[in-house]
Amino acid sequence: MTTPQGVDYQGRHYAWDLEIRVADGPCSIDLSNDNARVSDPPPLEPARKLDDLTMMFQKYQKSVVTVWSEIGTGTGFIVDSSGLVMTNQHVIGPSELVSVQFDTKRKVAAKVLASDAQRDVAVLYADLSAFPGAIPAPLAAPRVRAELAVEGEKVFTIGSPLGLKKIITSGIVSKVEERAILSDVNINHGNSGGPLFNSLGEVIGITTFLVPGANGPGVAGIIRIEQALPVLAQARKKMEDATLPSARLLPVEPADPYPLDALKELTGAGKFDRKPYFFSVGGFDVALATPVLEYEVREQENHQAAQERSKRTKKRGGSPPSAFEPLQDLHEWAEYAGEFKPVLFVQASPQLRETFASIVGRELVPEIGLLDGGPRMKFKTDFYRMKLFCGTKEVEPIQPGKAATVVNAHNSFTSITDATYVGIYSYPPDAISPSCGKVTLQLFSEKDPGKSEARELDPQSIQRIWNDFRPFVAVHGGSGN
Repeated sequence: MTTPQGVDYQGRHYAWDLEIRVADGPCSIDLSNDNARVSDPPPLEPARKLDDLTMMFQKYQKSVVTVWSEIGTGTGFIVDSSGLVMTNQHVIGPSELVSVQFDTKRKVAAKVLASDAQRDVAVLYADLSAFPGAIPAPLAAPRVRAELAVEGEKVFTIGSPLGLKKIITSGIVSKVEERAILSDVNINHGNSGGPLFNSLGEVIGITTFLVPGANGPGVAGIIRIEQALPVLAQARKKMEDATLPSARLLPVEPADPYPLDALKELTGAGKFDRKPYFFSVGGFDVALATPVLEYEVREQENHQAAQERSKRTKKRGGSPPSAFEPLQDLHEWAEYAGEFKPVLFVQASPQLRETFASIVGRELVPEIGLLDGGPRMKFKTDFYRMKLFCGTKEVEPIQPGKAATVVNAHNSFTSITDATYVGIYSYPPDAISPSCGKVTLQLFSEKDPGKSEARELDPQSIQRIWNDFRPFVAVHGGSGN
């Protein structure tokens, strides 16, 4: 009997290598000092010394959260252990549903306590008991004789860009203005609303916007923290009478990526039929987007691009052979980074219709319609919210979202100047399956938010959606809906 690792105890290393004869009946083996091989323990590798920036990131990433709203996502940071979270107001916008996410598994509801659109500051209220490791970020105290930051000083921010969680970017202060700080720190999409720390680890501003540079990353605009303090004071006052939102954990996107082999297998088996993914409900066009459909669309676009290049080379009398695959490097990186998320996206887009005045004008004077740019169109409705039912049980969305859409197109065939909201909700991978019995989608418009347009999905669509997610659910399981 040999111990492969042994035991370190009181500065000595104990290991055993014994020859044992096993007879009939029970056999007891005593491992003791007497039959052990005793030696000095192996030397430990010297601990790696971390710099101040790394240590501050490891500490203050626990104060940063991802902020979700119906119009998008951004970053926020905890400013008070009682549950106050600061972010940009444009991250929240007019959203009625707001939540904050601490890591890949924990997300809770939040409410807006105070906001100022002119300052672009909002303060949220959330129950942080679901985030035991969370800490508030220290705000830099106003100074009488010194600036919170000086030009040339090193700064860093922590945010959630590109769907990735808790990423640090650093730079220097380029310029200090009365209400803002300019820096070369990189602010990616999703970083808005995050904290800007000075070299002392104090929050001196809120990362807000990025002006892209012609030959570089550009200049970041940061709201000075003093501009946010009045909004924070309002929130603290309102918090006295506010009800703390629930600490119930909300659904989150699965952390595991969709298996790439399944994507290629499901899209490569014969002609791909897209019909089960699309249908209409009332005045909306609906799309059920799965990772398989997204992969198929991209592959088809790449194939068409390659065909167009092939046509050009044939017209020129041929060209040297090459392994040309459009966007292949970017495509492979998307797969590696898990861009094909194992979630179901349901998109509801308002349909267009011709206006009454346009119809009358064309019927009375047909030639005017052509001279005036064709029929005038506008959206039939505006998206407000949606509900998805598996049988009689409503499926809770991972993220309820809206996207503002503005159309301004005028040509000889049509004339459109209008704006609306498109609904984009994400759901768990097992939201739709044959076990539901029936699946119903309800859509609500802003004009009549209490009345829904409903559509029961046909069995072919239900089976197709389930087939697309079955490889993932078989390995990782579902949400329990």
